[in-house]
Amino acid sequence: MLAGRCVGSVAETANRFIRQRCPHLLKFLPKNFGFGLGLDFRESSLIMNAKNQRKFAQNMVFNLAIGFHDLELTDMQKADAQGSIRKLSKYSMLIADTVLIQSGDEPPDIVTKHSVEWKDVSYFINEKNDKDIMPPQGKHYTPEQVESQSAIMSSRLRERSKACAPDRSSLARNEKQAELMQQKLSVKRSEKSSAWSQQGQLSSRADILEVDVYQSAGEYPRDLPSSEVYVDMQGQVLFAPINGSQVPFHISMIKNAVQPDPDRTATYLRLNFFTPGQTASKDIAPATSKLIEQHGHNSMFIKEMLYRSRESQRLTAAHRMIQELRKRFRQHAAKAAEEADLIPQEKLVKMRDQRIPRMADLTMRPFISGKKTTGTLEAHTNGLRFTSKKHEIVDIMYGNIKHSLFQPCENEVMVLIHFYLKNPVLVGRKKSQNVQFLTEVVDASVALDSARRSMYDPDELDEEQRERQLRKKLNEMFKEFCKKMERVAKHHRFHLEFDIPYRDLGFHGVPNREMVLIQPTVRCLVNLTETPFFLVELDRVEHIHFERCTFRSKNFDMIIILQNFDVLPLSINAVPMNELDAIQEWLTDCSITYTAGQASMSWKSVMNLVKGDPRFYEETDEHGESKPAGWQFLQADDNHDGNEEEDDGDEDYSAGDDDDEDEDEEDEDEEEDDEEDVNGDDDEDDDALDWDAMEASAQ
Repeated sequence: MLAGRCVGSVAETANRFIRQRCPHLLKFLPKNFGFGLGLDFRESSLIMNAKNQRKFAQNMVFNLAIGFHDLELTDMQKADAQGSIRKLSKYSMLIADTVLIQSGDEPPDIVTKHSVEWKDVSYFINEKNDKDIMPPQGKHYTPEQVESQSAIMSSRLRERSKACAPDRSSLARNEKQAELMQQKLSVKRSEKSSAWSQQGQLSSRADILEVDVYQSAGEYPRDLPSSEVYVDMQGQVLFAPINGSQVPFHISMIKNAVQPDPDRTATYLRLNFFTPGQTASKDIAPATSKLIEQHGHNSMFIKEMLYRSRESQRLTAAHRMIQELRKRFRQHAAKAAEEADLIPQEKLVKMRDQRIPRMADLTMRPFISGKKTTGTLEAHTNGLRFTSKKHEIVDIMYGNIKHSLFQPCENEVMVLIHFYLKNPVLVGRKKSQNVQFLTEVVDASVALDSARRSMYDPDELDEEQRERQLRKKLNEMFKEFCKKMERVAKHHRFHLEFDIPYRDLGFHGVPNREMVLIQPTVRCLVNLTETPFFLVELDRVEHIHFERCTFRSKNFDMIIILQNFDVLPLSINAVPMNELDAIQEWLTDCSITYTAGQASMSWKSVMNLVKGDPRFYEETDEHGESKPAGWQFLQADDNHDGNEEEDDGDEDYSAGDDDDEDEDEEDEDEEEDDEEDVNGDDDEDDDALDWDAMEASAQ
C-alpha cells in the first residue's frame, strides 16, 4: 500500500502469498480486503478488490481487513475445544486496522498504536449453561413479575451453589492431589536410579585439593631462622621449630594464637590447631574442614604447641604477624566464596542506529554504595545499563535474565521493575541475584501535624486526587518502558517477557521478619516491595506442607520444600487460616502437591532422613514392610495424631459429664439437709413458750 500503486494490487499480493504458503486456505480467502474512509464511512469507489484500478494517494485512509471465511472444524479440533465451540461446524476470523498512506516509498502508518502480542489481544469467555426459568403451567405473569421471579430463583440457586461449592471443590481438589501425588511418585521412581548414579559420580569427583605450597625444603625462604617462629606472608605458612627443625603449617590449620601473660623470666606463645573431633568453628574454611575429615582417620594431628622465649619482642612480633595473616586469609576466603559462582558477563553493546529507550530518576535496589542509589536505566542491543548520578555503572545482559517482573502501584507506595538473574552479578562489592528499579509514589513515612484535618478539606481532596493521577501516570510510564524493552530484546533475538503478579491471589505471611503480601505470578511466588526480596520459582518446588492446621489456630505456616534437598525448606509463617483453601486451590491448579498437618517439624532432621533414604519414594522399606510413599508420611502422621486427639477429647468429655453428675448429686444432698434443718427449726418453734408463760415463770 504505497502511493502511486493500484488499489487492486493488495488483493493480488494476498492471493499470491496464500497460494505459495497455504494453498488449501485460498478458497476461504475473501474477495475484498477492506475499503477507503472518506466522506462516507465506506467509499464504494475505494473497495480493495482485484478489479479496482484506482491509485493510492498520500494521506488516504483505509480500513484494511484480512481474514478467512467459513473455515471447517475437524472432529479432532472439536474434541479439543470447550463450551459451545464443539457445536460449531464452521468458523470465520477477521483482523482489521486503520492505515494512513504516506508519501513516496514510505510504508503506510498503522494508526492503532497497541501491542499485537497474543497475550495482549486475547481473552477467554467463561460460558455458563443457564437454563431459562419458566413459570408454572396455568399461571400468567407480567414481564416485571417474571423478571423478579427469575431474580429470586437465581439468588436462591446461587446461595445453594455457594453452600455446596466448598464441599464439591474440596472433594475435587483432594482427588486431583491424589492423582498428582501418584504421578510424582511414578516420575521419581523412574528417575531414582539415574539420580543415585549421578550422586555417586558427583561424590567421587568431589576430591579435595591438597594444600601444596612448597614442593621441597629447598623452596623454603632463604632467611628462615632455625630456632624461631617464622611467618611467611607470601606463602601463607607458619614455620614452627620442632626439635631443631622448621616444620611448615599452613595458616588455614591454625585455630588461634594466644600470648599468655609473661612471667618474670620469659614470654609465652600458644598455638592451637584444628583437629578431628572438634566442634566446627565459624573461622574454619570449608576446604580445611573437608581435609581434616578426609585425613582424620589415618593421620596424626597436633592439637597445641607452647613456645617460651626470654626475648619478648620476637614472640610478640610473631604473634602479631600470625594474627594479620589469619585476617588476610579469612578475607581472601570470604571473597573467593563470594565470587565462586560469578560468571564473567559479555560486554554491553550500545545501540547507535535508533533512539535508546531510557527512564530516568529510578532507584536501584540493592544499593551500590550503601546509600540510596538513583540514576537512569537504558535498554541497549544485548542488555540494560544503569548509570547512577555518581557515574556508577551496573550492566544486566538479556541472556542473564531469568524472570522479569513488573509490579504496578495499586495499594503500595512504589511502582517497580524486578529482574531475577540466572547468575548473580556484583553490585558494589556484593553479589546479587535480584536487581530492582523503582519509583516511590508517596513517602513511606509521613509526618502528621498535630492539628486535625477534616475529611471535606479541599486541600486534602486535591492531594488525594494528585496522588491518584501520579499513580496512574507512573503505571503507564513503567508499562510503556517494559514494552519498549521487550521490543528491543526481540529485535535483537533475545527473549524478554515481563510478568505481573496476581494481586487477587495474594496472601499475607512472614517469609523473613515482617508481615508482607506474597503474590503469585505465572512462574514464581514473590514479594518485591520489602527487603530482603522473597522469590521462589515454582518449577523448583518439590512439595508444600502446611503446619499448625487446626480448627483452633488463627494462622498456619507454609513450608516450601525445594527439589534440591541440600537446601533447607523455606518457611512462610503466620498465614491467616482463611487463606488456606485459596492457596490449596492455586497449588492444585499449578500441579504442585501439598500436605497439611498439626505439628511443627524439625526440617533439618527431616531432610537428612529423606536424603539418606534410598527407598523414600517406594511403598515398602528395605524389609518389605509397607510405608507411606514419598511425602505422604506427613499426611499419615497427622491423621494418626488427629485420631488420638479426638479419642482424648471424647474421654475428657465423658469425665467432665461424670464430674457434673457428681456435683449435681452433692447439690441435691445439700438441699435435702437444708430442708431437714428448716423442718427441725419449725418443730423447735412449736415447743417454745409465749410471753405470758414466760412472765408467770419469772414471777
